[in-house]
Amino acid sequence: MTDDPLFIHVAATGIAYSDRTREEDGDYAKLALLPFCTLEPFFFDGCPDALRGRIIAHMETIRTKRGEDFQISTAGQTIRLGHALGPTVEAAS
Repeated sequence: MTDDPLFIHVAATGIAYSDRTREEDGDYAKLALLPFCTLEPFFFDGCPDALRGRIIAHMETIRTKRGEDFQISTAGQTIRLGHALGPTVEAAS
């Protein structure tokens, strides 16, 4: 196991960020979520400032891919990032 408390994973509705060092309801404590549909960051109460900067930096790498297909499973399933926002400028031209 890693000493890094930040656990980043693909969840059903977006990229989820959790704290490996804290447990809530039998799972890692939730810190933040980046929904696939809007790409609008959501932070849960109790997200430590020490991890917030790293989470935001990772979220930005995903947000820059708006309009692209993002693989969400090992079977190759994808979802279009930011699909609720309408077409990107590049796709509309």
